[in-house]
Amino acid sequence: MQQKLIAIVLHTIKYKDSSLLVHTYTDVFGRQTYVVNGVRCEKNKTGMACFQPLTLLEAVAYHNPKNELQRLKEYHLHMPLQNIAFDVYKNAIALFVGEVLYKIVREHEPNKALFDFLYTSVISLEKLKEGIANFHLHFLTRLSAYLGYAPANDYDRSGSFFDMQEGTFTTIRPKHTLFFNAEQTSLLGKLLQVSTEELHTLPLNREQRSTFINNMLQFYNHHFDTLSPIKSWAVLQEVFG
Repeated sequence: MQQKLIAIVLHTIKYKDSSLLVHTYTDVFGRQTYVVNGVRCEKNKTGMACFQPLTLLEAVAYHNPKNELQRLKEYHLHMPLQNIAFDVYKNAIALFVGEVLYKIVREHEPNKALFDFLYTSVISLEKLKEGIANFHLHFLTRLSAYLGYAPANDYDRSGSFFDMQEGTFTTIRPKHTLFFNAEQTSLLGKLLQVSTEELHTLPLNREQRSTFINNMLQFYNHHFDTLSPIKSWAVLQEVFG
């Protein structure tokens, strides 16, 4: 059957001579992989621009639930994302976020809450003017709530630790090694409480951000055994270095 949908591009892989496999998260079918023919040929001057990480597409897809690979009949930009495309910092964040989602989100069923969160996050990144360097920290913190592993939002005290295994804050240092120290726990608590528009109020240095992202990736890795190393994390560190 043919189905109109909105798709968020996560990752692409070259396929055959001139085509792409486009991994997306859609409003109608959840996670889907689409074959897009001819997009890499010389005559198609603008096609690749539609398949950069976090691009929002409106498309018509041929969908057969029995097939692992689906096919796009037609597609165009849902809205242009000029800042994400041309701002080196936002582009690096989009690459990182897209790769994390590509490796974590696997369900092929629609999840309106998750789709709305991802859609809103893309728009927020496009429009954000201050606190850009903190966006991916905030995103990873918020994403966990839509995947069933949200930190309990009860942080209200200093000297706490975040236990990754239990997903809770505690004043007692865990006996295992999977926990955030007091400084990183405090940052996690703040990120749970601020909005995207308030990210500029968190004055963080490179080391604090890097440590926090490494902790959050460890947290996700504990709950998702499919999470392999995030290659774009090194690119993001270099850009913000």
